[in-house]
Amino acid sequence: MKDLFIRNDMAPTVSLLYSAVEENSLRLASIVSHMTHSELYYKGRCQTKNSTAQLLHHITNVDIRWVWRIKENRIPDHIEQVYGPMSDESGRLPEPENQPGLDELLKRHQHVVNELKSVCYTLTEHDLHQPLSYDGDTATVRWGIWHMADHNRYHQAHIEVLKKEWKHDGAKYEC
Repeated sequence: MKDLFIRNDMAPTVSLLYSAVEENSLRLASIVSHMTHSELYYKGRCQTKNSTAQLLHHITNVDIRWVWRIKENRIPDHIEQVYGPMSDESGRLPEPENQPGLDELLKRHQHVVNELKSVCYTLTEHDLHQPLSYDGDTATVRWGIWHMADHNRYHQAHIEVLKKEWKHDGAKYEC
């Protein structure tokens, strides 16, 4: 039976939200688990879509920013340096530097999930109501953690579309 795991070492609502993030992270890893390097960097038939690698990099980039918002209600400068910008010069999702392999991209994302877990251990039910700066507006900590799970799941749909296209005509892109 599918269910979200409620941990005894976190506040109940915090645990529920973290569990949703963790579940989607595991699902994402499962979806991409057997991708070749060529499939990982495949951008669709017309080469105009974001590749799975770009999407994995983007999810990690967005999530680490949420972790820091929740941690300190600010995103330190070093995060931009380590994870890079949210978009490239043309406003698109940036390519991960040096075309890392699947294992490295998943390792980076798991690191961020582990960072979130560490923060969630410290959060109380009351903390979930705290406002955070977000895109020139505010959001609660509760909404931020929910958004991490939702955003991950949203891009899983894009990855599934790329996988279907790859199966249909990707063999010609295999190196």
